[in-house]
Amino acid sequence: MHDFVIKVPAPFSGVQDLGFSARYPAQEPNEPLRDIPVIVEGPPQPMHVLVRRLALFPQKHRLLDSPGEDDAYVWTAPVQLTDEVCVMAFQDKSLEAPAARDMDTAANASRGYLWNLVRPLAFTFLRDCVRIGGLRLAERIAIVLDAGTLPPIDLELQRTSISAVNGSLTLGRS
Repeated sequence: MHDFVIKVPAPFSGVQDLGFSARYPAQEPNEPLRDIPVIVEGPPQPMHVLVRRLALFPQKHRLLDSPGEDDAYVWTAPVQLTDEVCVMAFQDKSLEAPAARDMDTAANASRGYLWNLVRPLAFTFLRDCVRIGGLRLAERIAIVLDAGTLPPIDLELQRTSISAVNGSLTLGRS
């Protein structure tokens, strides 16, 4: 897999100038997934609220009642570099499942690995913004995939493609 970037310019309801990008590092096929850094940028006031909500992400397994087979990952704690920039990372944990003593355990680890490999990180991040952070997403979300060599691919999705429910906390001034 080649290095590429996913950019999401304005995914949150109530604030248009806050977005994030995720950089997928290049790696060989069949190699464990590398950590994926997520860089969030925006104005100080909404970033202050967002970083407090992102600080809950490393506690995902404690906060969610019943994690699914697509939850074989963790988040690092967010690090606020400036009042307008924060960075954190997605870490695949699918292959760190308990030793494969039976076929079900091995199958679950394989499904978790595939989820983390094929589902764009933007979906995972935004889904967790709702279910862990209680954040309200915009109803239409633009996503740009940039592999660096071809023209970028622009997509626009309905929020329901990412999360059936929406959070109630907005980052903008209310």
